[in-house]
Amino acid sequence: MNVQKISTIIHNTTIYIKGVQDLFTIMANLYHNFLKKIAHFQVENPILSVLIIFALTIIIFGGVSKVQTVASLEQMMPPHVEEIKAFNTLRDNHLGQEMIAIVLEINRESTDINGVIDVRDKEVYDYLVHISTLIRSEVDIISAYSYADLINPQNPSNENYDSLIQQTDLSEFVNQDSSTTILIATTDVSANDPRMNLLSTRIKKDIESAGYPPGIKIKFTGTPIIQQKLGELISKDRTNTQWISTFFVFIITMLIFGTFSSALVPIIIVTMSVNWLYGTMGYTGLPISTLAGGVAAMVIGIGIDFAIHIMNKFRYERKKGLGIKESIELAVTETGTALTATSITTIAAFLAFLSGAMPEMGRFGILMALGITYSLIFSLFGLPALLVLEEKIILFVKNKMKFGVEGELHLSSNKVGGKE
Repeated sequence: MNVQKISTIIHNTTIYIKGVQDLFTIMANLYHNFLKKIAHFQVENPILSVLIIFALTIIIFGGVSKVQTVASLEQMMPPHVEEIKAFNTLRDNHLGQEMIAIVLEINRESTDINGVIDVRDKEVYDYLVHISTLIRSEVDIISAYSYADLINPQNPSNENYDSLIQQTDLSEFVNQDSSTTILIATTDVSANDPRMNLLSTRIKKDIESAGYPPGIKIKFTGTPIIQQKLGELISKDRTNTQWISTFFVFIITMLIFGTFSSALVPIIIVTMSVNWLYGTMGYTGLPISTLAGGVAAMVIGIGIDFAIHIMNKFRYERKKGLGIKESIELAVTETGTALTATSITTIAAFLAFLSGAMPEMGRFGILMALGITYSLIFSLFGLPALLVLEEKIILFVKNKMKFGVEGELHLSSNKVGGKE
């Protein structure tokens, strides 16, 4: 009886596996036919294909300027962590606060003969009173205080100021040689990056509008200021890594294929992939942060692989003597099928980041999955059309110019049966 049950289970399992295999075969054939139609459409309508992509790119490009930068540590951590929940509770009760520090230092390099040489000077005191008033007027500021708040009575006359300074303990705000003092402002908006950036910018404008006492230099620090600077560095690194990776990819691709146009075509594809990624981020509110700052360079690195595989297959078939249509079809259907399988496995690996506790890891996985998807789409629909246009343009130039560009034009001379 047990043997019969085992035999039945094995039989049913075999049938199930065969059914799954048949289903995958049907899906593979459908996808193969779909890729063939995509290839034929681009060969027959290369300009229309490029115009469709260009129009959609213009639409989605509007989201690039909306991409937000996350620099807050709390935004990179899961909100359900007990320590984060406890701190949020304190903040809700106005007990959890971050510090903004405005540091005033004697400028040893100043040549101003009227410059301040002691931060306890009455001119510095008046300045601290003034900027404290400005900073306290900001909506997101909870409090602001400096050694000026220790002087009693407030706003003393010049005559009794020196004696009040000597009678007051300023060690909490002034260092031992009286070369540095500090104004401290508190806030609770560091978990909100847009408000934090706006507050930091407003405080800097307040300081600039107040002017500087002669012989004094001012520095800014504190959690909101540091997070704003971190956000600026993330944005800067994002731009720099994108352009540097694009440049090196362009140079290497040109060295591999030997022509300027063969390097330009795939660069257009990967650049569009990155722009679509950023546009999607802007429209959907997906922010970029420290970990995701290099996502553009990674997408370019992966996307250029897709483009090179498609281009290499196309060039190979053309050198064998096949026409443009047949070469594009083989490049898209054969190489495209393999690239699709590779992309699915890579996307699945990056989406596994969503299972982690850190939101930052999940965002990185989503961004990489989107970037790879766009790279695959443009390699299959976009790159073939550009390859067709490249050959048509080169052939046109060859017919117009009877000299010197054979290095660029040798592919266009391969024909089968009189057809390109």
